[in-house]
Amino acid sequence: MLVVYVILLAISVLFYIMYVGSFSFYLMVFLFSMPVILFALNVYISRKLKISFVQPMHKAVGRSAVVLEILVENPTIFPVANLEIFIEHQSAIESKNKNNITKINLPLISKESQSLKLNIASIHLGKIDLKINKCRVYDFLRLFKFKVRGKAFEDALRETILFVYPQYSLMENTVSDYSGYGIESDEYSPDKKGDDPSQIFGLHEYIEGDKPNRIHWKLTAKQDQVMVKEYSHMMTYAVHIFVNLNTGSAKEYDAVIEGALSVSMMLTDRGIAHSMMWFDKASKSIISLNIKDEDDHYECADLLIRSKTYIDAEARIYPFTSQSEQICCGHLIVFSSKLDEKDIDSISTSGCSARYLFAFAKTDDEPQTDITTQENVGIIYIRKDHISEAFSDIVF
Repeated sequence: MLVVYVILLAISVLFYIMYVGSFSFYLMVFLFSMPVILFALNVYISRKLKISFVQPMHKAVGRSAVVLEILVENPTIFPVANLEIFIEHQSAIESKNKNNITKINLPLISKESQSLKLNIASIHLGKIDLKINKCRVYDFLRLFKFKVRGKAFEDALRETILFVYPQYSLMENTVSDYSGYGIESDEYSPDKKGDDPSQIFGLHEYIEGDKPNRIHWKLTAKQDQVMVKEYSHMMTYAVHIFVNLNTGSAKEYDAVIEGALSVSMMLTDRGIAHSMMWFDKASKSIISLNIKDEDDHYECADLLIRSKTYIDAEARIYPFTSQSEQICCGHLIVFSSKLDEKDIDSISTSGCSARYLFAFAKTDDEPQTDITTQENVGIIYIRKDHISEAFSDIVF
């Protein structure tokens, strides 16, 4: 457009020289003054536009599309020939040092608000930060461009978050009873009876086979029928899941997250209280959550998806090994990228659990290597969308 403007400007000068009259003069003045007018209009418009996300947060299941809506408001009486919007998006994977940029071009009508809807889908899991990084306004001749800088733009909702959750794998594994291995707590199952005599779960009339020491003698005397006490089931959280976020690979991250949450959901459905742990880069501490029902599970999933990965080549499983002495459980399940024998031995000989299972994320082109372990230690290799197959022969 600059070339066209220069040609028109040259023609207007020749027209003024060759033809005497007010029209040729006004035409030349108009073309010479046009850059000044466009410059002033662009400065004014760039300080009045408002570009913002409609929602601060979105949730989606992997590969499913979510609608991202951007509201563009032009309160001025002047239309905009071209508005460039640059959207920056960054995933949860630490190795993604370069943020991806998407550019959108659109014209704006005067005194109008326009809704821009984008369908976004991610094949990878985790937290994706999206930000309206910058916007630029062009005039009709594309002589000038200005960044949108006004107060309305600065105060607008320019950041949103997309949380991508895994599609849970259906698992029907057998689960062992580790209730005697966990740390005692003051929590009891509201719908499952057990063998803890410190709290009564319920009462029922005596039936053949009930133990005599469970007879409630005072109530029996009052009701003139033999009543038997049902003991409560203590929540010992004897199964622990550790999620190692020390990875720079999106494929490994996907397998680790899908595997950990699928196992957790399977345990939740079976009524098995368990714990999930991981190292959070932001707080620089171990996050440990007890899970006894679906509400606990989904709360844990939200926090896990919000945590970003980190890279520490010196300690692949740090800081779990530094805190393993504080853990006491019947079955410890570690989801991680591949570890060496030193890390595996460090955990499996810590004495913090009766059984250990290491689920290593495996990419399609990565060779599977066998590692010699103890009898109470198991190693499997998992891939995203193939979690059920990997765990098919595992007894939890």
